[in-house]
Amino acid sequence: MSPITVVILAYNEEARIGEVLEGLRGLHIPGLKVVVVDDGSIDGTAEVARSFADRLALEVVCHPKNLGVARTFETGLRFAARRSGPSDVIVTMEGDGTNDPETVARLARCIWEGADVVCASRYRPGGGYYGFPLKRKILSLGANYFMRWYFGIPDVRDYTLFCRAYQAKVIQDALARYNSSFIECEGFVSNVEILVKISRMDRFRFGEVAMRYSYEKKRSKSGMRVWKNLREYVRFFKSNVDYYRGGRR
Repeated sequence: MSPITVVILAYNEEARIGEVLEGLRGLHIPGLKVVVVDDGSIDGTAEVARSFADRLALEVVCHPKNLGVARTFETGLRFAARRSGPSDVIVTMEGDGTNDPETVARLARCIWEGADVVCASRYRPGGGYYGFPLKRKILSLGANYFMRWYFGIPDVRDYTLFCRAYQAKVIQDALARYNSSFIECEGFVSNVEILVKISRMDRFRFGEVAMRYSYEKKRSKSGMRVWKNLREYVRFFKSNVDYYRGGRR
């Protein structure tokens, strides 16, 4: 089994980051490494994370100020890609308690069995939304339905959930191909952008595992603004019209 690096995105997650890290420690995965990307938190997120340094192979990378989710994804993925061998596994997840750490083991297993990219999914049997605000749920359901129709990535139903695994070579190749344009979106749509750009590179094998998205566990204030996010989705779709109009799916 190749090593796993878990990249945790965190902003003001002092109340939950310890629980997330304890959950990962409880998986007892040999060689597990954890990178917490603290996006300029103004609480004790980084300090709580560092307190696990004697229990986990852990590094904390801090932005000097809040740069947003897109830059946090980029920091974490670039950091993990530099430290990983091509056959290693890179997993991304949120630090707010909404992503079940148990999912990490199932995502990694799919990569070990031959998949290149594996998404945690609320739309597979056993997955779902729990405690999710209605307005955000409607946006999420609509966005994912449209993306399945528009982008049509095989075996992918959940495009927006942050919890996802990659064979490290996929990220390394994507960074080499796209360079500074790897992530061009500014907000939450950046997670979709990563998936779509990877799908254009090669005939990668995609997969999904079910996950219960437990929003009721979240204690920090969400940085997602529904209408702002919707506008960014529209811009992203428009920017891809020419590519898909040409039949390059």
